[in-house]
Amino acid sequence: MDKTDRLAQLKQRYHTSLSAKAVELEGKWRAVTASKFAPAALTELTLYVHQLAGSTGMYGYDQPAQLARDLEAYLRTPAPEEDAWQDNISTCLRALVQALADSQQVT
Repeated sequence: MDKTDRLAQLKQRYHTSLSAKAVELEGKWRAVTASKFAPAALTELTLYVHQLAGSTGMYGYDQPAQLARDLEAYLRTPAPEEDAWQDNISTCLRALVQALADSQQVT
C-alpha cells in the first residue's frame, strides 16, 4: 500500500467516525449540564472540542473545524452562571453536531 492509498484509507476511517464524534460531543455536553457546569466536566468538553477542531480541519472538514474553534473560544471564556453563555454554548454545539452529520452525508 502506497502513501496515497494509506492517506485515503485514513480519511475514509475518519469520515465514517463523524457520527460517533457527534454522539460523544452531545454526551459530554449532557455531562456538563448534569454536573451543573462543574469545572472538570467543562475541561473535558473543552479538550474534546479542541481535538475536534484540529482533526476536522486536518481532514478537510472546514465548516465543522470553524464551528469547533468558535465553540472552543466560548468554552475558554466561561461564565456558566450566565444564561446567555449557556445558550451560546448550546447553539454552537448544536451547529457543530449538525455540521458533523452533514459532513458525513458527503462522500
